[in-house]
Amino acid sequence: MKLLVTLQKGALIPLAQDFGYSVSSLRKEYPRLGEYPFDSIRKRMSTIHEINNEYVAYTKGALDELLPLCDYIATSNGMQKLTKTDKENILALSYKMSDQALRVLGFASRTILNLPQENENIEQHLVFLGAVGMIDPARDEVKASIKMAREAGIKTIMITGDHKNTAVAIAKNLGIYANGNTVISGTELNEMADSELDQAVKSTTVFARVSPNDKLRIIQSLKRNEEVVAMTGDGVNDSPALKAADIGVAMGISGTDVAKDVSDMILLNDSFTTITAAIKEGRKVYRNIQKVIQFLLVGNIAEITTLFIATLFNWDAPLLAVHILWVNLATASLPALALGVDPASKNIMKHKPVKTGTLFERDLVWRVISQGIFVALMTLLAYWIGDTFDNPIAGQTMAFCVLALSQMFRAFNQHSNTDPIWIRGNKINIWLIVSFIVSAVLMGVILFTPNLQSLFHLTNLTSRQWLVVIILSLFSILQVELMKLIKRSVKARQQSRALESVTD
Repeated sequence: MKLLVTLQKGALIPLAQDFGYSVSSLRKEYPRLGEYPFDSIRKRMSTIHEINNEYVAYTKGALDELLPLCDYIATSNGMQKLTKTDKENILALSYKMSDQALRVLGFASRTILNLPQENENIEQHLVFLGAVGMIDPARDEVKASIKMAREAGIKTIMITGDHKNTAVAIAKNLGIYANGNTVISGTELNEMADSELDQAVKSTTVFARVSPNDKLRIIQSLKRNEEVVAMTGDGVNDSPALKAADIGVAMGISGTDVAKDVSDMILLNDSFTTITAAIKEGRKVYRNIQKVIQFLLVGNIAEITTLFIATLFNWDAPLLAVHILWVNLATASLPALALGVDPASKNIMKHKPVKTGTLFERDLVWRVISQGIFVALMTLLAYWIGDTFDNPIAGQTMAFCVLALSQMFRAFNQHSNTDPIWIRGNKINIWLIVSFIVSAVLMGVILFTPNLQSLFHLTNLTSRQWLVVIILSLFSILQVELMKLIKRSVKARQQSRALESVTD
């Protein structure tokens, strides 16, 4: 119903006005006496008016559904019998318009003797009046959003009540349909068993002339293929599919209350672009949580590993409890908070979707363990150098500084797990810079204030010792960047092999 009302206001009324008709005058002169509302199964609607002392029913709807109900055709020579040739010519014209992404609406009428009784079928033996092709051009940003979704590993499927040819033309224009994709009509879908649909849905990007029950079957089939499904809809008939989807998305402007109630998300502006923006924001939040977890766990594993190895070899403690407490409170907490508001990386919409249902992905676990052990080794090396060439307190001070500075430096290459440290996002994380400066000031206070030095069991370091500390601390950045480089190289090699196999 809402589709037809939108088309009427946006196309049919201006068309009537172009031919000199006044819509308000027609409505006043020929008021609506009865109505058969539009529904997605009949794909048509009818209204009844009194014209020249006769009751006339006017029907409009999908041409391929309306034409079989017509027995006559209005011509310049009056009403004629609708022949097979006429139907072929009308359908040929319809297909031509459909191939141009036009939605074709057919019109017919029938004179009746009396106002129809309830449930009386008047949509038969109609006189075909004509057809109109209308287009609702997609906004440029929608095409860009669909491309962005595809790069993000998200498959966009069009489920529409439009004719198959119209749906394909629109899908091609939007970048939804490409060579090799499948198009399935509602009739073909009804003939498929669930097992056949489960196979077909893997390559299908357009479903045309579907019913509400078809939408539900499609959603269920996608879920049986272990896909995470988001469904958009606005009508009451969309409600079962919206509820069955993993994420039901209702239209805020055109959506019915029923659709909104069963949905998980409501688009206030009814724009597909908002969906991709929401996905990008969600990915940013997800990645930022991972950054914070990774950053903090690496520091914790480094501390535990350092003390474990020292205990295993019966060494003196490289770090004291007060050192670990300070690192956790001063040099880890502030950068972690800053990473929580880190801008999205430039390639965030080019990552594959995550289906694990957990923040602890396999790559995250590997990064945490490898980086934590590496920082621990640098901390132990700093302690050994200080203890061997000077004294145990110098070794503890050097180990404490390496652990703290490594934590502070590493915060800058947590922005992306693949991009180098010098490639930033769309914005600079000013809070990360502020947290680094504050942490550095706090470290300077306890390292160079005599009373605090005694409290933390630290000592002054020589320039040679500071050089060792800085080099070992920077090695933690170098280790992370080296792992990123290896990962990029492996990915590039895999893509190259995949391209070669496709070419062959």
